[in-house]
Amino acid sequence: MPKLIALLDRLNGLTTRWAGYAATLLLVAMLGIMVTHVVFRYVLNDSFGWTEELARFMMVWMAFLFFPAAHRQGLNASLEIATDWFRDSFPWRLLQLLLELCILAVLLWCIKLGFERIERGATTVSLSLGISMAQVYYVLPLSFALTALSSLERVLRLSHGLFFPHALPHAQDRSSTGSNAEV
Repeated sequence: MPKLIALLDRLNGLTTRWAGYAATLLLVAMLGIMVTHVVFRYVLNDSFGWTEELARFMMVWMAFLFFPAAHRQGLNASLEIATDWFRDSFPWRLLQLLLELCILAVLLWCIKLGFERIERGATTVSLSLGISMAQVYYVLPLSFALTALSSLERVLRLSHGLFFPHALPHAQDRSSTGSNAEV
């Protein structure tokens, strides 16, 4: 199992890094588009109809591409005040595993829903850009699949750590300072 976890760790590191690069490029492009829109609208008293729609689509893609990296680093919302007293105990590790299994199940369901959204979006065209909405929705199964891979890594890591708590370091232990590192 440690070899599989290490393989998933490398794969998830690579995919989340590249998704983060793509999301950052989308952010820069979105900023450029919005600055252009503001200059044309308020300085030249002319505006483009497509800039707001394109920026909105880019923002959706950007958010969904950052989602796998956020989950991988354990940046989920959590209520630590209720669980700090039994952190790192067997019941804590078991609870973490059960929560991550639920998250993985929901992510797999969301992949299915993402493909359904693509099918429905194939018949709809955006107003300003004239592109198929399916192109906007392609990010859904992609993002959920990448996040599911990270979740699978966490499930395997937590399963192994349930009985061997000091055998493998958590992926987020290497990348964060420890605050909010667990779900």
